[in-house]
Amino acid sequence: MDHLLHLDTDVVCMLSKLNSYDYIIVGSGFGGGPLAEVLAQKEKKVLLIERGGVIFSTHVLNTSRPYFSRGASNSPEGNERVYDAVKAKVQCTDTSDAYIGGPVYCVGGRSNLWGIWTPEVGEDTLEKYFHKDIHTYLKTGGGYKKAFNFLTDNSQTDVIYPKGDNSEYEVSATEISAVEAKLKTAMPGAAFDLMPVAAQFNAPAPYKFSQGAYSTTLAIINRMYANDPYLTVLLNTEVLAVDHEDVGNQQKKVKSLKIRDPNTKTIKDLDVGNAKVILSAGTIGTASIALNSGLQLLNPLVGKGIIDHDVCYVRFAKEKDAGVTSKPVNLKTHIKVGGEECLVTVTINANFFLAGSSALIETSHYYSSDGQLLNPQKQARQQQNFDTICILFEFVGPLQDGNAVLNTPGLDPVLDVRRPPIKPAVQLEMEQIIHRVREVFINPTINAESPDSVIRPQNLGFGVFSHESGTMRMEGPKSPGVVDTNLKFKGMENLWVCDLSAMPVCPEANPSLTLAALSLRLAEHLTTASGQH
Repeated sequence: MDHLLHLDTDVVCMLSKLNSYDYIIVGSGFGGGPLAEVLAQKEKKVLLIERGGVIFSTHVLNTSRPYFSRGASNSPEGNERVYDAVKAKVQCTDTSDAYIGGPVYCVGGRSNLWGIWTPEVGEDTLEKYFHKDIHTYLKTGGGYKKAFNFLTDNSQTDVIYPKGDNSEYEVSATEISAVEAKLKTAMPGAAFDLMPVAAQFNAPAPYKFSQGAYSTTLAIINRMYANDPYLTVLLNTEVLAVDHEDVGNQQKKVKSLKIRDPNTKTIKDLDVGNAKVILSAGTIGTASIALNSGLQLLNPLVGKGIIDHDVCYVRFAKEKDAGVTSKPVNLKTHIKVGGEECLVTVTINANFFLAGSSALIETSHYYSSDGQLLNPQKQARQQQNFDTICILFEFVGPLQDGNAVLNTPGLDPVLDVRRPPIKPAVQLEMEQIIHRVREVFINPTINAESPDSVIRPQNLGFGVFSHESGTMRMEGPKSPGVVDTNLKFKGMENLWVCDLSAMPVCPEANPSLTLAALSLRLAEHLTTASGQH
């Protein structure tokens, strides 16, 4: 395996100096991976530099395969456990909130573990935080549609979901409508639809697929094994900094990358020649490279603003009866909660991270079929006898200029981050929504004055789902930004950024689809004759 994938770093450095590459991409995750694939498809010479190696035994480890039964077990959907085992270490200052996420160094990066949910960002958030050109591209310009088809290999364009009302294995339109009707009773005025899922393989329904979700790993590994002439992948090579020079007109140009050789551990110069450089090392990794390069001297927003949005959840269970479908259903809606823009997801009996018996999260309340509150310790051992209902609240996270990735010389990145507290009005309305959802699905026999009548949502930690954003923010209504709408670093002739660091906000919706759309848009921009849309 090592022999098949090994490249000589010195030879790559010489070839790069000879202008053998049109593009040099740093990082192979949700930003760099699609970009590398599309550029290679367009027969552009791409050098992809990945800090890690190939550590997973399959082309995707994003294996949330829901069970078509009640009380889905945690195996084999242990994304959280695998993430905890493979994520790299990140330090925090003494005054910082805790950070429980981390980068993953390998082909595909964190796309191996996260990214199965692909909702669109809501109109309000796009209008408030994103430049109008980006807003137009994503919505009316078809950017979201292109990205979803790309992530699913067009496997969901011709499959009508659901297929019918009588299949043992399909979720019927009747069953979905029944759940939707209950949710509309609990949340009047909310418009629910199915949560889109980035499954790469054709299946009768988005919730039933054979081998995991979209990961950038598959396309990259296929090209590596085929000795593809358009994609060269340099593994186990850390990019420390970009070395740049003045070219006049207040512009600078990247002339080389400082890379650490995997064998000798020495730092080498990789001359970029005429190649365009795209940093896609993630919100923390790209910021660290930029800070090591002194780019904060060109723009004081470099490394600043990092935020992860508040994500709150509650999960409870009801002893099985005819009142709740046993088949997996995952519905979402964009609403205001306590005046804050929020993506509310209600998942029933589908083990997508929080919904079934997750490795991270316990089911807090168990109810009998007649609505009596049961002992959770006793019932937790009988998951298959219960329908699980999870309510997930994801809020918009405005960038915080006081938060930063710090340019310290330690072995691990260092963060100084804080999230503003959740407002009392938001907390109260979440509890009210939870109460109403519980009423329509369980109708519990609880005295309104009882302490058990209130289920309070738990706020998950900073970085738990890898949504942290904003250290190289894109220009928009709120800020002039570090990069422009084409993700080009302002003041640099040949440097772009394509990862969540370029997001001008941590949106309420899971950002995978939006980042993929921005990656495809950048590939289009880089390869058009005029370089403009």
